[in-house]
Amino acid sequence: MAIYEIVRGKKYKVVVEGGRHPSTGKRRRITKTINGRQHDAMLEEIKIREQLEQGKYIKPSQETVAEYMRHWLKTYAINKAPSTYNGYQRIVKRHIIPSLGHIPLTKLQPMHIQEYYTSRLQEGRLDGKGGLSPNSVIRHHAILREALKHAVRWKKRYDNPADNVEPPSAEESEIYPLEPDQLDHLLAMAAGDRNEYLYIVAAHSGMRQGELLALTWADVSLGKKPVCRVRQTVGYIPKKGFVFRPTAKSKKARREIPQFDVAVEALKKQRQMVLEEQLKNGPKHDKKFNLVFPNPIGKPMDPSDLTRRFKLVAEAAGFSDTRFHDLRHTHATMLLKMGIHPKIVQERLGHQTIGMTMDRYSHVIESMQWDMVDQVNKYHADRNGTKAAPEHQKGHP
Repeated sequence: MAIYEIVRGKKYKVVVEGGRHPSTGKRRRITKTINGRQHDAMLEEIKIREQLEQGKYIKPSQETVAEYMRHWLKTYAINKAPSTYNGYQRIVKRHIIPSLGHIPLTKLQPMHIQEYYTSRLQEGRLDGKGGLSPNSVIRHHAILREALKHAVRWKKRYDNPADNVEPPSAEESEIYPLEPDQLDHLLAMAAGDRNEYLYIVAAHSGMRQGELLALTWADVSLGKKPVCRVRQTVGYIPKKGFVFRPTAKSKKARREIPQFDVAVEALKKQRQMVLEEQLKNGPKHDKKFNLVFPNPIGKPMDPSDLTRRFKLVAEAAGFSDTRFHDLRHTHATMLLKMGIHPKIVQERLGHQTIGMTMDRYSHVIESMQWDMVDQVNKYHADRNGTKAAPEHQKGHP
């Protein structure tokens, strides 16, 4: 090691022999300029040598967090499902880059990230009306942690600063399932809408939006045992278009869903409608996709357009808080309230574990506990010939 004093100002250049590069075999010489005293330069030399010995030395780079995150989106996140990628891209470009993008990647510290989370909770909304929810910030944390994990793997950093940051505690996200009469009312309001059969199938199958829009007639059987086979999902990526991907959230996601009569009838009407559109549009109708729920000319339906159209129907029915995804929640909630075993509900929804189903619909499980109490009380009352105790449902909290 040699330390060279630079005449102008108190600067010292540290030169450390780093041995041969493990991949190329070339000799490595590490040079770093230190502002300060010679003692500071000697401490820096010790630090560099320790990092070399531990295999943690990372060559200094001027790459910023913004530059790295854009690269990560293009090389890694682009391979995710379209809806996942769109979520990553939105958070990275609207939040992470404006707040942390100016910091050199190698100098990003846990303190920077913790301060970022605090600022998002206090004033993170883009409309300027306050902060983001804890669950939203947890999502930011998951993306940052994932991206920085790859920075370590790609030898751009030797550690992941997000591992040493504490995200906010999760809040149980609200869902808005409909009661049976409410669902009937909403579907009645959708009568005549081009997507009315799609809404019916969504509410009576529990399929996700991307699964429904990627469903093909080859994966639908309407015979004695009618089923829809979930094999793929579709989403839209800006500047890339519609992307079909095999359903890959878990092995459970690839599944066969037996269909109720009401859904079978809707699927038959949907097929008739699609055939009529094919005749009407002639060569303009694209038959190659063979989709059950295409747009009017046979191509994949725009998810954002579906969301917008459903929102109009829900608002007209008086359910302004209800989203398209809540049809899935409605399906699960109704089955559980009917006493269908949670394992069956898990299989229909494509959840990886039954625990996911139980946690997501814990509010229904709680009400089922009181149903059980009343049933057991009635059973004992009938056996003993006594009057059954009052229903707990009328008085339980």
